[in-house]
Amino acid sequence: MLESNKEIDTGRPAPLFGLGIDAGGTFTDAVVVDINGADILAQAKAPTTSQNPIEGIREAIRGVPQETLRKADFVSLATTFATNAIVQGKGGQAGLILIGYDRDHPVLSRMSPVFFLEGGHNYWGEEVAVLGLDPLEKELRSLVHEVDAIAVSGYFSVRNPEHENRVARYIEEHCDLPVVSGHQLSVRLDAPKRATTAWWNARLIPLINLLIEDTRKVLKEFQITAPLLVVRGDGTLMSVREAQRRPVETILSGPAASILGARFLTRKDDGLVVDMGGTTTDMAILNHGRVEIDPEGAQVGEWKTQVEAARIRTTGLGGDSIVLSDDGTINGLHVGPQRVEPLCTIAERFPKILPVLKKLQDLNTRIPLLLYNPCTFYLGKGTGSSVSQRLHRVLAAGPVNEYELLSNPSSTIDKWELNRLENHGIITRTSLTPTDFCVARGTYELGSREAAQAGISILARGLGMNESTLYQALEKEIARRLCVEAVNLSFHRDAPPLLSLMHHWFPNEKPQGNREQAMELSVKLTNPVLGIGAPAGAWLPQSFEHLRTATILPEHFTVGTAVGAAVGTVGFTLRAEIRPIPKGSHILFAPDGKREFDDFDEAVRVGREALESMARSRMLLNDVKDPTMDFTMEKQSAPIPGGELYLCTMLTVQATGRVAVNEA
Repeated sequence: MLESNKEIDTGRPAPLFGLGIDAGGTFTDAVVVDINGADILAQAKAPTTSQNPIEGIREAIRGVPQETLRKADFVSLATTFATNAIVQGKGGQAGLILIGYDRDHPVLSRMSPVFFLEGGHNYWGEEVAVLGLDPLEKELRSLVHEVDAIAVSGYFSVRNPEHENRVARYIEEHCDLPVVSGHQLSVRLDAPKRATTAWWNARLIPLINLLIEDTRKVLKEFQITAPLLVVRGDGTLMSVREAQRRPVETILSGPAASILGARFLTRKDDGLVVDMGGTTTDMAILNHGRVEIDPEGAQVGEWKTQVEAARIRTTGLGGDSIVLSDDGTINGLHVGPQRVEPLCTIAERFPKILPVLKKLQDLNTRIPLLLYNPCTFYLGKGTGSSVSQRLHRVLAAGPVNEYELLSNPSSTIDKWELNRLENHGIITRTSLTPTDFCVARGTYELGSREAAQAGISILARGLGMNESTLYQALEKEIARRLCVEAVNLSFHRDAPPLLSLMHHWFPNEKPQGNREQAMELSVKLTNPVLGIGAPAGAWLPQSFEHLRTATILPEHFTVGTAVGAAVGTVGFTLRAEIRPIPKGSHILFAPDGKREFDDFDEAVRVGREALESMARSRMLLNDVKDPTMDFTMEKQSAPIPGGELYLCTMLTVQATGRVAVNEA
């Protein structure tokens, strides 16, 4: 075996090649990166197949030359699989066993099936009730037939995991289901969040296992034998064995990889990373070369977790977001959050769309946009049994225009029924998108330019303006949305006051007459925007002029997330806490249990040794033989009159390294 950081005789780092895969919401990208040579050897794109993501991965890899694929020393996958599953409430069935919890907690009542056991500990890790295992024997018999995995979470288990460990061992001895322990996923307090994290981890195990096994099969098809890694939500990598045990840590995997890709491609250590894809735009802060981590843990949809992940702000704005007006006027113009197929691409697949658009373009009457969207077409995905019979007959001939369908006096179909069928995935929609505006202007080649131009003409006429003015309005709306998200991310809790004054620093119209303001307000980003994603070149540079900063679009920015997946390193952080107790001793709370010491320095020594030993063992599970260990110690205090009150000392070990690769 040859370690990636080992020097060869020339004194240069040994060649290291990574195959990065980004299974995004719209496109799946594959790149081969010469990591030590800082070069992109090959790249390919394929449409993401949402129903079966492995097909998109297969097509993206197929676009990379075989001789380049064979150079890969490892394969790294960035995926939105876990994030999307949580947002959509999907996943396997998981049982949750809680030890010493309050049965009436509102968060816990949303998880099912849940079983409560007597036991648990207090803040100092002292047992507050004897662990009652007897009810578990009865519940386990029925539970094994209902669930795919079981999560166990004990109250204050991060202070003392004894009860949690005993329950986990009992389950492992009596069934073959995967068991997830809460204290192994997080050492933070907040028991309900920890229980949520453990429960979702258990639910995601079958989904991630399936994705990993399917990915392995595809790699085998292309004769790729390199080890497979998965991107964590903090941008580091983990082995597939680790990912199968801790799939919840892949939350926000894709956006985290985009930060690393932006840094690698721009060679910048500081900046606002903006990854604009087809479905969403993700923003994150790169600070001194490090991904800024959310101290409160990742929140996905309505669920708050204790997963360490990059502090990322996501908005439903992308190249394939629908462009429409809510009230039929230019003031109601907005973009997204719904993703649709661009008119230009569907018109190429279904040529009958263009004559319909031309006919609507030549109408003598102005279409009321408040009632109809003449740029929208519907396509049937279901059969007569799943779509209402009358709609099925209409859709059988191909895409149907919304205005022609709903304005027909004999039609009994309404907009609410169309929305319901679309929400259930029975029909799909194509409409005007920012991608169509780029195609119409000739800055992007995709599908039918004529269809894109016709759609823009129809919308502009409905709004009572010309195409050029509509384009400017769209540009300004996208810029406004991006600037709002940037301010919210950068200023965090202080953002609302600044956004309330937005009309002063982001004017929606020119000042009237000769009226002069005595003062001007402007907002400036101190670091540049690092742009990533296929639509970034069309929209980011002019958008961030409003924040008086430059936008850097590096070469290969369209596949930046896949690049980030390829250049990441294996890594994780372990923590322990030392707290004083009244009798003059110190308690060490570490992931492997609690211990009491009379001497503070001895507590530090034992805590550090425990963390480093655990880190080395876990690194071996990730196929890293010689990790770098970064140990830090931070004393935390609280201000009191006349001084400070010492609270605790935090011990942290950050372990990083490259996976061992086969010698050439």
